[in-house]
Amino acid sequence: MMRSNRVTGGISGLLCGLVILVACSGGPGVASIEQSGGEIGPQEIAGATEILKFDPVSIPVGDDEPVAGACEASAVVKGVYRCVLDDAAADPCFSIDGRRLLCNPDPVAGTYDVLVSAEDALPIISPPPLDEATVFFVELAGGLTCAIRTSAEPVIIGGVAANYECDQPYTYILGEGDPPFSKDAPIWWAGVYTLDPDTGESPSGKIPRDILRVWIP
Repeated sequence: MMRSNRVTGGISGLLCGLVILVACSGGPGVASIEQSGGEIGPQEIAGATEILKFDPVSIPVGDDEPVAGACEASAVVKGVYRCVLDDAAADPCFSIDGRRLLCNPDPVAGTYDVLVSAEDALPIISPPPLDEATVFFVELAGGLTCAIRTSAEPVIIGGVAANYECDQPYTYILGEGDPPFSKDAPIWWAGVYTLDPDTGESPSGKIPRDILRVWIP
């Protein structure tokens, strides 16, 4: 069930002045966080980018058999785990009970890559302050979704490492920021690049897209 791992994106100062709402949003596995900020992008939409706190227990695991793994605190997404399996690593992973973890979730689809059973007791880690939270999943205008890259092998485009890998093949978000989003007005936007698999080049260059929703741990 493993997909490719999708470079770090801590958000310094991202969530100043946010108010956590107890009501759940329309997508699965989230609780809404109200925010302000974000620059109007080329695909202007009404409202503002939503910042959503991911709730792993909202994604059903059904009868899936967990895979054994050694888990430690993630170095990329603060407040969650990285699990090493027999032939791969999964990151980010979210604890859903004492030993089981939901790894590489897709909050839009309500799915995940792998269910892990920790071989040892999970180390205790605390959620980061809101201003240090990491955006690990992004939903863009037009239905594109992108997950944070945690693989040790970088994808470099024009000398810059891709921060997020999208569900459209060879498509990435990258930029100089941390995270690489323009967020000076209510609607944030991101620069999206799609590579030609034969040349490794991005013929169309950066395509700005509005950000509808982002998820944090």
